[in-house]
Amino acid sequence: MHWTQIFFTVFGGLGLFLLGMKFMSEGMQKVAGARLRKILHFLTSNRFLGVGIGAAVTMLIQSSSATTVMVVGFVNAELLNVTQAIGVILGANIGTTITGWIVTLKIVSYSLPLIGTGVTIRFVGPTDTWKYLGEVIFGFGMLFLGMSIMSDGFAPLREYPAFIEMFERVSGESYGTVLFGVLVGTVTTLVVQSSSATTGITIALAAQGMLTFQGAIALVLGINIGTTITAILAAIGTNHNAKRAALAHTLFNVLGVALTLMVFYPFCHLAESLIPGDPDLLIRTAAEAEAYGAEIGTKPYIGRHIALAHTLFNVVYVILFLPFTGLLATLVKRLIPEPATPNKVSPLQFAHIHQGLIRTPAIGIIESEKELVAMARRVRKNSVRIHDIMIEKRDISSALAKIESSEQMIDDYRRMITEYLLTLSQQTLSHEEAVKVGNYMTCAHNLEKYADYVFNSARTYAKMKEGNIELSEAAKVTISQLADEIEAFYERSITLIDPDTETDEERHMEEALATKRRLKDSIRDAKIEHFQRLQEKTCQAESSMYFIDLLSNLDGMVSQVFNISETLTGHKFAS
Repeated sequence: MHWTQIFFTVFGGLGLFLLGMKFMSEGMQKVAGARLRKILHFLTSNRFLGVGIGAAVTMLIQSSSATTVMVVGFVNAELLNVTQAIGVILGANIGTTITGWIVTLKIVSYSLPLIGTGVTIRFVGPTDTWKYLGEVIFGFGMLFLGMSIMSDGFAPLREYPAFIEMFERVSGESYGTVLFGVLVGTVTTLVVQSSSATTGITIALAAQGMLTFQGAIALVLGINIGTTITAILAAIGTNHNAKRAALAHTLFNVLGVALTLMVFYPFCHLAESLIPGDPDLLIRTAAEAEAYGAEIGTKPYIGRHIALAHTLFNVVYVILFLPFTGLLATLVKRLIPEPATPNKVSPLQFAHIHQGLIRTPAIGIIESEKELVAMARRVRKNSVRIHDIMIEKRDISSALAKIESSEQMIDDYRRMITEYLLTLSQQTLSHEEAVKVGNYMTCAHNLEKYADYVFNSARTYAKMKEGNIELSEAAKVTISQLADEIEAFYERSITLIDPDTETDEERHMEEALATKRRLKDSIRDAKIEHFQRLQEKTCQAESSMYFIDLLSNLDGMVSQVFNISETLTGHKFAS
């Protein structure tokens, strides 16, 4: 027996299987894009819709792990509450069972045509959506090819006594072997980090006659526990609500497995009786092989029975637990209580951004939006402070320290958001997502530059106070009027950062351009009028430099506000 060849065959087949899953998942996420998050956000108004959406999304992207990680991210980003998240997670558990049915289909012979078709569409597709669909088809082909190669790799092992003896320990003939099978399934899924891949391996082993039906069911139960680790890992470092969602997923699966173990053998008999064929039928002769259309030493019916048992397990427990999602939410809230003190929003420990969830672009973009909103609000506080100083509503002495402290925080926001978006840009993004990431980096830069002009203006007022220098009344009126208009301009522009705000972008840009031109003209006219006052000696020469400096800062603020509008409406970097 060539162990090296067997290892390479199984290892390579598993690699192709996982690669196919990756292409399918990423391709569907790119096709869905922002629509996927809108579906999850807006169609989870009740628990039944939540289950349906969770199942549908998981069937599409072929990964319950990706769906649960996405849900944890939505909860972390405060787009879903814990109760809504539980419904979607329950649905994801149903959706993931489709993988078992896919790998049992007799379409392995079409794997190469699917790969060829997918590659062709990927390279010659007329639109981005067609190209992404090509990736999905390619992924399907790779999945089937990997499954076929894994099955062929396992085939020689059915004649190896030591290997047969090892799998006899998960025969399912006693509760001891059942529990051992659950443990093996759990650990294998923890290592492989893909319940779909572990299910595929289980079906491949069973089809080659190395697992009994009961032993395979024990492994599947373990797989349902092992798959929760992905959500648990994703929840590390998130807020308490995201941790609650991950805990709910774990509790549901563990409790479901525990209840199934209590009725393990009746459950196996039920799954065996629902579809025709003996799952443990082993092809022993050439005549049987011809009659059943299978190879000698294989079990032709066991794959579909494993897929059915997997589906039955999840559907039954979703139906059982669905009425009690509120109680489950209450339980996880008690197990993970509200923090004693609210988390302080700081760029050094963002409220929404979490690096562990960056593998899902839709989540990463939502998180960056949330932090951009937080950054814009902090900039607004400084903007209000300098506005109040300019209209003589507040003295510079009481505001300067706060402006300086907040300025450092704003710089940290810009740096951390940019670093996060740069990391996100290295993931597989659709064209639309890539443009949005670039726009958000530009917006963070614009917000920081606006804040810099505010800070520079504050320093100018501080220097004037130190030198006991006063602007003329005409200059004060000019500065006050400009400050009012720029503050209103900023308020209108930052509403674009919030994706939930409905805005007529074309009309907004028309108004923004008109406002920019009017303010720029006003600033230029103010400078001309100032020079005329200097010639007429109606204002102090020593205040001239400070007045021009303030006008220059106001001019810079206008430019940055317009840049924010231009960037967020897509007019600066069009998709």
